Amino acid sequence: MHSEPTLTYYGLSSFEIEFDGTRLLVDPWIEEPDWSSLTVEDFEDVDYVFVTHGAYDHVGDTRAIASRSGATVITEPALADHLRDEGVPPERVRSVIWGNTFEEAGIEIRVLETRHLSYFESGGDRLSGMPLGFYFGFPERSLYYAGDTSLFGDLRLFAERYEPDTVLLPVGGAPGDLAPLPPDDAAVAASWLDVETIVPVHYVPGSGEVEAFEAELDGRVDRSRRPEIRPLDVGERYVL
Repeated sequence: MHSEPTLTYYGLSSFEIEFDGTRLLVDPWIEEPDWSSLTVEDFEDVDYVFVTHGAYDHVGDTRAIASRSGATVITEPALADHLRDEGVPPERVRSVIWGNTFEEAGIEIRVLETRHLSYFESGGDRLSGMPLGFYFGFPERSLYYAGDTSLFGDLRLFAERYEPDTVLLPVGGAPGDLAPLPPDDAAVAASWLDVETIVPVHYVPGSGEVEAFEAELDGRVDRSRRPEIRPLDVGERYVL
């Protein structure tokens, strides 16, 4: 008998998945945001850290959490090299690229394409890499995290191909930044997705971007025929 997979939202694009005693942390921007009261000490027993791309609001506290917890970090190759150079033990950093499929702790993981940029400073240079999305498949439920992305047709293809129950879809921007998938484009993407639930991510709490996204979606699809839109408060736990 497996436990129910749960998702805990930490704001912007940071979240945790718990399943059968395993903790997966994704894009862990934890200590810096104004809306967060957590510290890296709250994640000392994390097993895996998934990072979609090299940006301050997604790499966040990855190195500190990996160092304290001994977690394995799974990310794109350029950022993996950077983390090794920053002192994360090489055996605990794994590089993945689009199309990779593997299993960890009974969870099926697929690495999917996004239309974005992984671009960050490393050792005085600037590196560019491959931004990622992730699909997490559990015995009875599944989750697709689109990562940071602009609008492109494969978002529909991935949902049709892998049939996730829940999609985490960006709908806004990080603090001070323009949105890669602004609310009107996010509504177009959402209208393509034949899934149960969409959880909006990648927005600043109180920015109004979730409300703008929902209004745009209401103008495209009747509520009776579209996925449930389920915004989460910071710190809220959601059963998939």
